[in-house]
Amino acid sequence: MNDIELIPLGKLRLSEANVRKNDSNLFIEELAANIEAKGLLQNLIVVPAKKRGMFDVTAGGRRLRALNFLLGAGKLPKDHPVACRVLDIDAAEQSELSLIENVIRLDMTPTDEIRAYKHFVNEGSDLDAIAKRFGRTRRFIEGRLRLADLADPIFAALEEGKITLDVAKAYATTPNHDRQMMVWNELSNSWQGNNPDSIRRMVTHSAIRSSSPMAKLASEADYLAAGGKIERDLFTEDGGETWIDAEIAQRIAGEKLQAFAAEIAETSGYAWVRPILETRVTYNATEDLHQVHLEPAPLTDEEQAQADMLLETISALEAESETLDEDDEAAAAEFQSRWDAASSAYDALHDKPPVIPEEMKANVGCFVIIGADGQPTVASGLYSDKPLERRKARGAEAGEGASGAAGEGGGASPAPKPLSQKLVEELAVQRRDILAINLASNPAIALDYLIFAIADSRALYSAQALGTTLRAPSPSLYLANYPESPAHTLMADMRETLDLSWTEHCRTVDRFSAFSALDDDAKASWLAWCMAKTLEASMGIDKKAGQSGPEPIDLHDHLAALMGINVASHWRPTSANYFDRVSKQALLAHVSEVGGPTMAASFMGSKKGDLSASCEKLFAGETIVAPEVKEAALAWVPEAMRFRVLAASDPEDEAPVEHEPESDAGDLEPAEEQDAEAGETVDA
Repeated sequence: MNDIELIPLGKLRLSEANVRKNDSNLFIEELAANIEAKGLLQNLIVVPAKKRGMFDVTAGGRRLRALNFLLGAGKLPKDHPVACRVLDIDAAEQSELSLIENVIRLDMTPTDEIRAYKHFVNEGSDLDAIAKRFGRTRRFIEGRLRLADLADPIFAALEEGKITLDVAKAYATTPNHDRQMMVWNELSNSWQGNNPDSIRRMVTHSAIRSSSPMAKLASEADYLAAGGKIERDLFTEDGGETWIDAEIAQRIAGEKLQAFAAEIAETSGYAWVRPILETRVTYNATEDLHQVHLEPAPLTDEEQAQADMLLETISALEAESETLDEDDEAAAAEFQSRWDAASSAYDALHDKPPVIPEEMKANVGCFVIIGADGQPTVASGLYSDKPLERRKARGAEAGEGASGAAGEGGGASPAPKPLSQKLVEELAVQRRDILAINLASNPAIALDYLIFAIADSRALYSAQALGTTLRAPSPSLYLANYPESPAHTLMADMRETLDLSWTEHCRTVDRFSAFSALDDDAKASWLAWCMAKTLEASMGIDKKAGQSGPEPIDLHDHLAALMGINVASHWRPTSANYFDRVSKQALLAHVSEVGGPTMAASFMGSKKGDLSASCEKLFAGETIVAPEVKEAALAWVPEAMRFRVLAASDPEDEAPVEHEPESDAGDLEPAEEQDAEAGETVDA
């Protein structure tokens, strides 16, 4: 049979051979309304079912669902005639027919298409034949089949729409399920979970390099004994190695660092010794501490006499160096050995632990970190928690007093006061960090930004800055403590994912030669990371009366728009980083912004501290509220943290650009001409 027949709607059912599974119910109501208004514009394709009198719909499943929707709504009778083309084909041909219709219409979900192609491969079809049959390239089919071999949780997330096709492709960069799952477990619940560039970088670079400090501390023998796996690069001259099981290396290194910290605690006399599995002391570790500066213990009479003798030896060696024959390598090596010995001995005498006053001994401690050579080491600097606790207590008393004053009296609340300058500067820096981590993950945009910042010399004298320190030493923050944020931590961690092999050389020329030998992707990653490190802090709001802080930078907001940055997925306001530090009127205004005046009024009688804690829970999505309020709260960030949406500029409205003044070199004397050229070189 291959004729058009009118079949009652009640005798039609969806065929198991129909390849569309997941998005079949999307926009069914809209399709049903269209069918109700204009009728069924395209017939269904059906085959006789095993049950007598019934028909299976092979092509047109969504149209069948729309018709059944109208049936359920009482707008069509069960015996409504439906135009169907009846075919007599087997199950394989039914699937092929369904796939052809859906692929051509490009309405299938990726997972349905993947399953369909895999079905035909399993049936013995050739890839070239499949590609020709469905109008695709062989590479396209191979790509879809590669996605079919994703680890189960990642494939399920793609099927459920939790990740995009581009994200799935990033995970499929490697066929290794262990590597896929290692990155998935780390990123799936973070803001990078839908960033293909970050995922691809971690899939290919998340393994620990054998030359890293952590790997040196863990040691290859212990790592292998614990079941760790190593990948060796057979295609480079240095035969670099990467350790796949990062968690094993971290556990071993952490245990060794902990043991070293215990030894220091027993012998140093410090109140506490805390190990950090880092090569630096992080902001999080010192956030509640106060650094103390103590003088080292004075030399004893015996040590002072020994130091004086060593100074005399060093002075004699300095005089001897003037007569040293540099061509005599043996003599030069022997002299260097004596010089190093005397210098090291002198430094060792003065390298004494600091003297801790009795009243501070119960609070002062140190940190243990991983040294550049992979050995545990005591980080420079001592810290105490006592001074910071006193400052916190004073701040809490001041906040309580302010909240009490704000809670007194009735009527409408006054307008919120401008944010404090320190808070605005901290928010600007954290906003900058969010822009930086995204720029570091987008080498193409970073390259454009880099070239533009160098080439566009007109902006040097423009009122609107480029927003980067590319022509300056470094950005100035003017903050006593750097505000920690997830984006800042990720920026520090990202450097460890870069190819650091070239940094191991001592001579500058050797480092440059090694860097030049890196592939383009490695160089591009370095470029993006370095460009991101130059970003200056900027405001997310225009300057208002009484509001101080960094200026807004249009180019920063434009870059954020290009990269589609969602600040709320990077940074959430808490009592510590925001709510405790703004007025009660500002908090009520924020609550009203997401929950309306009624919700804000319910908090009117709350003390400032209680209101701050409530705001932290509300804007973290931990408060039971209406779904639309929760959605608005989770998407909210302070105005100062937002990236602005810039309106299209009118050339006539733009202020004239002040160009760098040019001198007429032809009217200068030769000496003046050289001075002018030198001045231009400095400006460049």
